[in-house]
Amino acid sequence: MTRRIERVLVVGRDAAAWIAALAVQRSLGPAGVRVQLLELPSVLRSVDAYPTLPAFLALNRLLGIGEAELLSACAAAPVIGQRFSNWARARGGFVLGYDTPVPTGAEVGFLQYWLKARSEGLRVELEDFSLAAAAAKQGRIPSAGAGEGGLSAAPGYNVDALRYVELLRRRALASGVDVRSEPVAQIRRDGERIDAVTLRGGEQLQADLYVDASGVQGALIGPPEEGEFSSWSQWLPCDRLLAASGPRLPELPAFSEISAFKAGWIGLYPLQDRTAVIACYASGAMEDAEMVERLPILAGIAIDGDAFVTSLQPGMRDRPWRGNCVAIGDAAASLEPLDAISLHLIHIGVSHLVALFPANAERMPEALVYNRVVASHVANLRDFQAAHFKLNRRDGEPFWDHVRVAPGPGALDERIRLFASRGLVALREDETFQEQSWSGMLVGHGVVPAGWDPRVDLVPQEQHLQRIQQRLRDIAAQVRAMPSAAAYVAATLSSRG
Repeated sequence: MTRRIERVLVVGRDAAAWIAALAVQRSLGPAGVRVQLLELPSVLRSVDAYPTLPAFLALNRLLGIGEAELLSACAAAPVIGQRFSNWARARGGFVLGYDTPVPTGAEVGFLQYWLKARSEGLRVELEDFSLAAAAAKQGRIPSAGAGEGGLSAAPGYNVDALRYVELLRRRALASGVDVRSEPVAQIRRDGERIDAVTLRGGEQLQADLYVDASGVQGALIGPPEEGEFSSWSQWLPCDRLLAASGPRLPELPAFSEISAFKAGWIGLYPLQDRTAVIACYASGAMEDAEMVERLPILAGIAIDGDAFVTSLQPGMRDRPWRGNCVAIGDAAASLEPLDAISLHLIHIGVSHLVALFPANAERMPEALVYNRVVASHVANLRDFQAAHFKLNRRDGEPFWDHVRVAPGPGALDERIRLFASRGLVALREDETFQEQSWSGMLVGHGVVPAGWDPRVDLVPQEQHLQRIQQRLRDIAAQVRAMPSAAAYVAATLSSRG
């Protein structure tokens, strides 16, 4: 007879632990599943922040947190894209906006019309045909819903990390999650399965399913066995992560700024009451002391208080679900916070855990599907991040020259070649970034396709020109009607009553 899962034990800290516990409690608690969280000491500092994608709002809906509460409790600020600066010596920066993906179908994508028009003398950049990029450059945030021409965009959010975790804590406790805070003394195993977790005081905690949300050390699932961890440092070469904080910018921008420098990149992430500073760099190209000393110059703003440096090792476990233990977040895979994916890895893991929640406590064939799908999602994210490095044009700098000429992941090199040929984005299963994001990023980094979809040539020239001009008019009209980032925050907060 099948024995259903009745108890889930989450062992971990900070956002990964609280998101996992709260998501399982809200999704499966009504079905009789009891969730317990063994909270480990936090590693967050007051300077930490989570840059997030528009999908973050969907994650919070799963957790029962609305946008107004997020903005109120976490000093969060909406952003409608990211501006990439200094990734090439001979070109200016570009804005990668958070446009809503266009449904796929027989319709030829707008990029193809732009490519033909460009070959005929058009001098308007591709990003100017992005509603989100246009809004970002004018400091505006769109409301929900499609506007003129069916164009729409949705913001991501920069969130104060400590405040967000505290909000998650309150929600989890109110939802019925049982929380303990005591060091782990021993983990009793039977092969790959966990039987019990023994606390320092001698008490044993047992569950049918265990979730490791402890971070890179994998306190519960254990270190990867030999050959079970794939390092991606050859494609993502930064091994240091710095976090700091600066003053609030005079006017709240609608985008985050990501600037490259000789040893890596540095990001400015506006919040309502301060500016979070996050940098990734290679210790072989710049020592930690020099990085901290030069931080105000590189960031272009004053730094309030201390900067904190930690190590970073991009890569992934080959089996994040092993036995009856599922690794979530950094316990499963580590990437850079580039492209605002700080919490997205957790979102991927938790959403698939809920969707693939085991039906049998003794046998968990769902693990095979989970491991395959999560690995696919993360590999696609890795390739998107690696493309920024691969396509840099900071010629003459050893760090950037090396990563540019080194072979990239095979799938990424294939994507770039195909796109450069005719502007086709080879989307794969389990993509986070859709066609508009890929094409905007590739063109922004200088990959302008040589050709276009031949179906564009079937469109009469006058109609082709009208399509181009109408797109610009639609965007201008929508952006004029949007509130500023500060006004958007104020209106959303006032809607709480």
